[in-house]
Amino acid sequence: MGEESKYQTVSVPKEILEAIKELIAELKYWPSVTSFAREALLEKIKQEKAVLKEIRKARGEEVE
Repeated sequence: MGEESKYQTVSVPKEILEAIKELIAELKYWPSVTSFAREALLEKIKQEKAVLKEIRKARGEEVE
């Protein structure tokens, strides 16, 4: 068997995809839907890790 890919496919509703494409076309900041999605996902991960850190802190758990 071949190597495992570093990438996976994610499906999004067409309405969300169209909204992303509109932002890309208007703002001309992201070169592709993929780059927009990657940036958005990394930002969301960062936000949720901060929330998790606060929850752990409130529980009195050690936080890094």
